[in-house]
Amino acid sequence: MSIEAIGALGAASSLSASGALSSASLSAASPLAEAARGEALSGAPRADFMDALGAGLSRADGSLRHADAQLRALSAGQDVPIHDVMIAMEQARLDLTLVVEVRNRLVESYQEMMRMQL
Repeated sequence: MSIEAIGALGAASSLSASGALSSASLSAASPLAEAARGEALSGAPRADFMDALGAGLSRADGSLRHADAQLRALSAGQDVPIHDVMIAMEQARLDLTLVVEVRNRLVESYQEMMRMQL
């Protein structure tokens, strides 16, 4: 998602609130706006942020365990292709990096909120 898409969504929602934008042109404003409007209309359960965060942590843990098992099998002399081990290790690294970045953004957001004056 790019900054332009967020800006377009914000502009579309502010125009829609003032009544200057029809619902047809709002849905054409961005795919994100259409998806959000579709979820609200369909009544489908939305994923909770904590559920998504938990799923990300579970995925990172699973990929780390898989990479560790692959590496142990390779070091034990089993017939494991080295490229599979390298791919598993890189996937684990990427998943862990994603989790760390989400954590960093959460901490930044919390610190920013604590600096706000009421």
